[in-house]
Amino acid sequence: MKKVALAGFFLVLVALGVAYNRAHHSASSSVGAAAAPGRSGARGQAGAAGATGMSWVTMRDTREKAFSIQVPQGWKTYGGLFRFSTIDARMIVDMTSPDGLTNLRVGDSTVPPYRVPGPFLPPGPGVAAYAAGNVFATKYGQARFAPMCQGLQLTKSDAMAPKYHPARGGMTRTGGGEAFFRCTKNGAPMSAYVYAETTLMGPGGPGSSWLVVALGSSIAPAEQATAAGAMLQHSGDSLVMNPAWIDMQNQLNNQAIQQINASTQATIAATNAAVAHQQAMISALQNDSFNDVINGVQETVDTTTGQRYIVPLGKGGKQWVYGNNGVVESGLSPGAGFDPLTPVSR
Repeated sequence: MKKVALAGFFLVLVALGVAYNRAHHSASSSVGAAAAPGRSGARGQAGAAGATGMSWVTMRDTREKAFSIQVPQGWKTYGGLFRFSTIDARMIVDMTSPDGLTNLRVGDSTVPPYRVPGPFLPPGPGVAAYAAGNVFATKYGQARFAPMCQGLQLTKSDAMAPKYHPARGGMTRTGGGEAFFRCTKNGAPMSAYVYAETTLMGPGGPGSSWLVVALGSSIAPAEQATAAGAMLQHSGDSLVMNPAWIDMQNQLNNQAIQQINASTQATIAATNAAVAHQQAMISALQNDSFNDVINGVQETVDTTTGQRYIVPLGKGGKQWVYGNNGVVESGLSPGAGFDPLTPVSR
């Protein structure tokens, strides 16, 4: 059973690049349903302004030449393929408009594969209970967008049949979902969106593994949400995986499967010393305590005393603490003696 699950894990990873492309097609369709596929351009100048007149440039992965993708010209762009081990290669393309208000993201290399916790494996980095597509989209959106705006609120979260991977059944199954959010930035309304697909290998309890196989997200001023969706779609549709890289990764995956099936080394070492540096770069990119969020907690600080607290993740409202007597979520102060808590990054 274990060998089958591990083999499935490797095979799912092979399809990640294609899934990211298709996931962004999904995300853009949901955020900007009025935008036609393949359109490119802008309604405004600095922000996510529509599809007409936008100039695009091609960005190429320089680490392993794994893919190319179009990004808006003049936008701050970060990304590439980050390799954490022989079988764990993660992609991200992060794009921010010149005015800093709109952000589009293809994939996310900060999100690792997960193992399901058990009696001898507590929750922590890379260890979390399985999150179906809509659950993951909700938690991911909370982690990703909370530092980018104020008063983040989930407005809708729906489970759905996966669009880009077969749902399957039995020991390997995939679920899709999406989440919509609203918030404000400097008093202006913002809209945000996440689409995700997650695949579970195993029965779901201890000993099972799961990973995110499709992920697309965006945040923009509310009046530009449709335009942001069109641009997200254009960028996602332009993603092209390098066939030579796919062949190379398939070979690495097959070698890893053969090693496990031959009862050789169970641990696959990181491919080179640059991994630690890449992880530091990724941490600098996404200043989110995602391991806490996926496990349902967050680190906060009492803005009056400076004391830090690990508290249950709320629903997006303001959180307050009364001494050490628990946390209350309320839009207004619950009363005298309650101090406001502000989320912070670890």
